[in-house]
Amino acid sequence: MVRSRAQLALSTRLMNVGLAALCRGGWLDRAESVLVDAIRLGLPPDVVAYNTLLAAHCRVAGLDAGLAVVHRMREAGVRPDAVTYNSLITVADRSGLTVRALDLFDEMLRSGVAPDSWSYNALMHCLFRSGHPEHAYRVFADMAEKGVAPCATTYNTLLDGLFKAGHATNAYRMFRYLERAGLPVGIVTYNTIINGLCKSGKVGYARMVLKELGRTEHAPNAVTYTTVMKCCFRYGRFEQGLETFLSLLEGGYISDAFPYTTVISALVKKGRMQEANTYCELMIQSGSTFDNACYNTLIHLRCQEGKLDDAFELLNMMEEGGLESDEYTFSILVNGLCKMGQIEAAEKQVWSMEMMGMQSNVVAYNCFIDALCKSHEVDAAIKVLHSMKLKDNFTYTSLVHGLCKVGRYHMASKFLRICLHEGNNVLASAKRAVISGLRSAGFKNDLRKVRSALYIARLLRS
Repeated sequence: MVRSRAQLALSTRLMNVGLAALCRGGWLDRAESVLVDAIRLGLPPDVVAYNTLLAAHCRVAGLDAGLAVVHRMREAGVRPDAVTYNSLITVADRSGLTVRALDLFDEMLRSGVAPDSWSYNALMHCLFRSGHPEHAYRVFADMAEKGVAPCATTYNTLLDGLFKAGHATNAYRMFRYLERAGLPVGIVTYNTIINGLCKSGKVGYARMVLKELGRTEHAPNAVTYTTVMKCCFRYGRFEQGLETFLSLLEGGYISDAFPYTTVISALVKKGRMQEANTYCELMIQSGSTFDNACYNTLIHLRCQEGKLDDAFELLNMMEEGGLESDEYTFSILVNGLCKMGQIEAAEKQVWSMEMMGMQSNVVAYNCFIDALCKSHEVDAAIKVLHSMKLKDNFTYTSLVHGLCKVGRYHMASKFLRICLHEGNNVLASAKRAVISGLRSAGFKNDLRKVRSALYIARLLRS
């Protein structure tokens, strides 16, 4: 029986809906089977069907898998369109393949496929991401010359790219131009400009834009407020950060525990424990689901207060809730135990950490080594250092200081030279302690070696 064109069109649309559902569900094999069955039944897939499969293959297996689908398209006599190339350019961008993205855009033009705004957006994002802002600006200019109308995503990409390229002032001017020209400025645009201003250290401008947003039809969301709040805390504008949090709370924009953990951490750093506890109670009363970050924040607070029993009770609650300790958890506990002089308990936490395969947790090891050195257990500290997979400046600084305090200047000079040879460094006070100790002890040969190592290290860094 010969099908009419209307029947074929309906069947193709239904098949495309089915393919899209299978691809969204991650059932690529079934989607491929549907395509094969359709061809056998005399229902040739159209460009929409192939684009659906292409996008799914790109998500799962990357660019080469997507190009394989394009090859099949051409064999079937289906011509790739703008959507096809947009998917390929996007996955090339995500994979950091800037040259491939540019080649695909050129191929698109040579094939006679007209780029749309999404094509230009993907290419601009790729160029900004790879550190070529000047080329991204040219793409935008080319877009205007070709008469392709920019969309909101285009301007958001430009704003984000300008900030990342260090042109915060130009991004801010462009934002004001968008407002004056009546161009699309939605919540994503506001979040982009606020985030960019915050990361550029322009906290006052960010707060001004936030206030302006409150007077528009676009309601600020949790992302907006949290971005400004974190920025205020980072740049020492503590009271403004708390004010922003209260606005977030009063506006009903808090949907999870993250804003609470941010403000509690900031209060703990300031030593304002009573207020931190108040916000802890608010977080618990909010009924938010606790994740590792929440528990870590609460454990850190208890450790700072010296309430180690409460900290370990929280740890038990965390594990009973199906969560596992992460590197930050161990760092907090080891640091808290060391500050209270409980070296043996801290050592047990280090062992537990190692048993869980976290030998790269430099912060926890550094806290432990520092505590051992302050207790004059430098030999034990040296053993810990040798067991570490990664070491940094603080690792060697603690050990060198510790060795100097017990008068072992020869060993201190040895570890200082090892540190410099590995490309690390120590604090100036540790260097002075080693040089002064070697000089007073009469170790002239070691003193010469240390000065030579310091000179070579300065040359390599310059």
